[in-house]
Amino acid sequence: METANEWQAMIPLLEIPAEYPRIEQFLLHHSNLPGPRGNLTLADQLAGGFEREAVGPELWDLLRRWADTPAESAPMNHPREYLVFCAVLAMGAHYAGAGPERQREIIDRIRLAMNDPRWRVREAAAMACQRIAERDFAPVRRHFALWYPESSDLEKRGFLAALAHPPILKHPEIAAFSLEISAAILDEIPARERAGRRTAEFKALSKGLGYALSVFVAHLPQEGFAFLKHYAASADPELGRIIRSNLAKSRLAGRYGPLVAEVLAIMPQKTGRK
Repeated sequence: METANEWQAMIPLLEIPAEYPRIEQFLLHHSNLPGPRGNLTLADQLAGGFEREAVGPELWDLLRRWADTPAESAPMNHPREYLVFCAVLAMGAHYAGAGPERQREIIDRIRLAMNDPRWRVREAAAMACQRIAERDFAPVRRHFALWYPESSDLEKRGFLAALAHPPILKHPEIAAFSLEISAAILDEIPARERAGRRTAEFKALSKGLGYALSVFVAHLPQEGFAFLKHYAASADPELGRIIRSNLAKSRLAGRYGPLVAEVLAIMPQKTGRK
């Protein structure tokens, strides 16, 4: 609460370029990094200040500068990584109020952040998409569909993380789209060679698949459990691991026990990594 009150006093300084170093130092000091969890509350408050049309060129350039900070000078768990996180999230918050040119830049920067080697920056990309989707899902759907054919494993993981957001999944059409993009990802796995399954990027994607599907299914159970049954019959060990991981989540196991049992009954008795 004390940090929140302090930040409220800092907000007017966003309009004074000479005070930007002070804002930066405040964020660094309250980042909670190094540590297991960055200050999400403060980042959210900062982003909220960009949910408007009028973001001047000096302030926009500040976000750009933060977002452009490379991993070499802002490595994982370093306080300066927090500035990158905050910038990407704030850009997502500004999307609805931005003009077309700035919107294109925001989308390009979000996609770049999805591929960042720092997991917190990748999370910022997903959360930025969620900010956009809460206001209007159409841009998120359009860009995910446009990117998908050439998407990297980390981008696919970013799609899942962005979509696994209960406030937007209350809309059945968004939950259905989430299952569609999940199906496209799962369909590619059986043809993947062993070496391709051992990369850090694929492991991040697989981990995302291991929980996101349960979020989608919980919001669209009839279609969702039919979806799980389809993939449960696969002999591919990675698909088996992913499906079992989702079935074990309390949002499914605790609420849909009989349906979970039906899916498990379809699955091969033993699964292992290919």
